[in-house]
Amino acid sequence: MKKLLISFHHWLETIPDKLYPFKQEIEGKWVRGIRAYQKVLDDGIKVYGPGQTSYRIMIYRGTWHLVGSIIFLIGVTLLANDLFGSEVALYALMGAAIVALCLQEFLLHPKRYGQSTRKGIIDIVTWVTPMLIYVAFLIL
Repeated sequence: MKKLLISFHHWLETIPDKLYPFKQEIEGKWVRGIRAYQKVLDDGIKVYGPGQTSYRIMIYRGTWHLVGSIIFLIGVTLLANDLFGSEVALYALMGAAIVALCLQEFLLHPKRYGQSTRKGIIDIVTWVTPMLIYVAFLIL
């Protein structure tokens, strides 16, 4: 079961890599998708150093984080209302997600990918901001 969850997490994590829409030239051929994404990522590491990346990739990944956060909010809202019938469950699920994101961004990703703390903070902000806006609208 653990292996299945890790595989599913990796599959989810690499969706933006596979769908990278911008073309890059590799060995005289123009490519898109995961090969183009990997080239941009490698070029950013060459320029900025290990654990760093270009602003282009950060903005691209940040956009995916916002989309993921909105999809997560919709799912959590439906789950909290249908299964638990309570706003308390919504806040508990969001809190658990924020804790999981912090563990991922500050423990797992630095260890696995050499991710910088700055990138972790940016990722947390792009995931949590829609949640905070949503909670603010619920309260008002």
